[in-house]
Amino acid sequence: MTNILDLKSEPEFQLGGPSYRLMQRIGLIKPGSRSLLRRYIAFVLITWVPLLVLALLEGKALGPTPQESLLLDFATYARFLLAVPLLFLSEVIVGPRFRKAGRQFIEGRFIREQDLPIVEAAVLRTQQRREALLPELLMLVIGFSAPWILQMEDWAGGGAIISWRSGSGEALLGLSWAGLWYQCIAVPLLQFFMFRWLWRLVIWILFLHDLSRLDLRLVPTHPDRAAGLGFLGGAHLSLAIFPFAFSCVLSAHIAYQIYFEGVAIDSFRLLFVVYLVTMVVLILGPLLIFTPQLARARRRGMREYSLLANDYNRAFHQKWVSGPPPEDEPLLGSGDIQSLADLGNSFGFIRDMKVFPFSQQQILQIAIVSSLPGLPLIFLVMPVGELLQLLAGALL
Repeated sequence: MTNILDLKSEPEFQLGGPSYRLMQRIGLIKPGSRSLLRRYIAFVLITWVPLLVLALLEGKALGPTPQESLLLDFATYARFLLAVPLLFLSEVIVGPRFRKAGRQFIEGRFIREQDLPIVEAAVLRTQQRREALLPELLMLVIGFSAPWILQMEDWAGGGAIISWRSGSGEALLGLSWAGLWYQCIAVPLLQFFMFRWLWRLVIWILFLHDLSRLDLRLVPTHPDRAAGLGFLGGAHLSLAIFPFAFSCVLSAHIAYQIYFEGVAIDSFRLLFVVYLVTMVVLILGPLLIFTPQLARARRRGMREYSLLANDYNRAFHQKWVSGPPPEDEPLLGSGDIQSLADLGNSFGFIRDMKVFPFSQQQILQIAIVSSLPGLPLIFLVMPVGELLQLLAGALL
């Protein structure tokens, strides 16, 4: 069978694109290296450091109120010092796993030989979408315009909230210099990198959609209980780094409200539940495009192995129960017994097969990873001594 892996095209999703090539040209990304630390430092120097310097010059670093103090804005720390490096780090966590998952469709021989040209065309479309200039231009436009749209909504509302981003009465557009840098440079860059990864996920989902339309060679008796497609759940598990990053920002914003504004932590319970459910659906939901094929494979496997079991069980019964036993073949140690057990196990695999290529354990893992940044909020409402006593009482 022709191996698509020998061809020049590869299902590469995260590397490349106009902005990636630009960072290579200006030396931000070295040849043969992802240069994650270099990019992170450059991003901090462009976003966070100017914010801090301008806030210091304007007296906004530690203002008269927490709202007017940049250094007390926990969410800003989380956005520029935690979320962005996690976005960069995702290139070495998510990207390679998606690439391996794309290759496994071929290595696992799920693709029929006559469908290999279709897969090759899908890989080429993936490359074209990744290298397209128009999507990244749209990301830039949205990234730079969205903060101002929100700002105009505040203006239309009759009065913006006083914060370290607010300027004096004669300030340009009602913003401090730190606020202008935040609106014009810092947030647009953050949103661009976020939209860039969202576009990568769309490219991956479109690739999976192309594969889901093929007649895949699924294996209903596969021990992963997903006809061999269980590797997709493992690949999508790596996407938990994104809700983790967003949860860092969300938890920082909630921490500010709890610590400085006295908001009860219980008031955020529903928000966290909705957030966790939404993240699980967004991460694993796209894999449901394989549900029709998995359901058909399960029905077909049940029918075929049921007929096989009928024939084999009748032959076994005739040979060892109703008919005279073979004189030259003792029952003890006969391979027929093991074959009967193996057939029963195979039928059990099909009966227990899922119609979605992920497990309940992976759902739980995504929920746990997404909620981890919220755990430190406990220390804001419960003293450390009481928390240690509670843990000791539970363990001892």
